[in-house]
Amino acid sequence: MSDAFLSAVIDTILPGESRPQAGESPLPCGTQAGLRLDRRADANEHVLGLIAREAGGEAHFVAAAPADRAAILGRVEEQSFEAFRALVSTLLQDYYEAPATLGALGWRASPPQPQGHAVLEADAQTLQRLDNVRARGPIWRPAK
Repeated sequence: MSDAFLSAVIDTILPGESRPQAGESPLPCGTQAGLRLDRRADANEHVLGLIAREAGGEAHFVAAAPADRAAILGRVEEQSFEAFRALVSTLLQDYYEAPATLGALGWRASPPQPQGHAVLEADAQTLQRLDNVRARGPIWRPAK
């Protein structure tokens, strides 16, 4: 399978978003976020083959308009729901861990340690509830 075909599949599933609100970064499409599909992966081979067949070939899918690509994917989803869902699930996991996506969402892409996360101070009501829990003492049974 060609790189152009695999990229077209990714970007049809994850097309990105312009996010018109002031100050918001646009969400990248899947390939802009760095996603790649392994053409040799057995898990995706079946569904990618269905997409190519439904489109009349890889080149036809790549050349198709975005709405036509989406329609092709919809038909493939109906034909082989589980395989299609597995492909989408794999892509979504990688997409929402990609630094470009995290940055567009305003999230830090670096690990939480050693900087940690900013935690707001507890309000008086929360502190009172915690005092009640502490005053209750241990409520578990020791292991035998």
